Amino acid sequence: MTAARRSAADRRAQLVEIGLELLPTTPVQELTIDEVARRAGISRSLLFHYFATKKDYYTAVTTAAAELLLDHVLGEGAPAPGAHAGMLDRFVQWVETYRESYVAFVRGAGGGDPWVADVYTGARERLVDGTLRTVGLPDDARHRQLVRAWFAFTEDLVVGWTADPSTMTREELLALASDVLDRLTRQ
Repeated sequence: MTAARRSAADRRAQLVEIGLELLPTTPVQELTIDEVARRAGISRSLLFHYFATKKDYYTAVTTAAAELLLDHVLGEGAPAPGAHAGMLDRFVQWVETYRESYVAFVRGAGGGDPWVADVYTGARERLVDGTLRTVGLPDDARHRQLVRAWFAFTEDLVVGWTADPSTMTREELLALASDVLDRLTRQ
């Protein structure tokens, strides 16, 4: 009995899923095509039938991971006003769980990988949108810039805290990030 052939869309989805399964322990730029192909039960050359280049594969995995991050942090649909504390808590939880991959994502975006930078920028802007909505701020250039600056601060704070959680409690971290957002956007 022969196994049914997968459609091209199913095979692409399977390969991206394998990349996502590896992300908690392996930053996307360190995923090996050979390992992904082995786990999928296909040859390396067949993987390149579905993704023309390594970069195309990495972009697909990075984009899927960013979507998972956004779904986790923002929840389904548009975040409700006043839901900011939950969003912030879920962001901290994500970085705690996927720290190495998240750090590699941020560094890749800042390190000149344009494909990572595009995915990162798109994800960050959606987080800014969600934050503006939950805090009840107008979506104008000034407030977007303030929330972007807050997100950069918070991201660095959370990444540093996950490396050394002895600096403060989780509750103190959440309170500090919320207080900084409140102070920045109060004017």
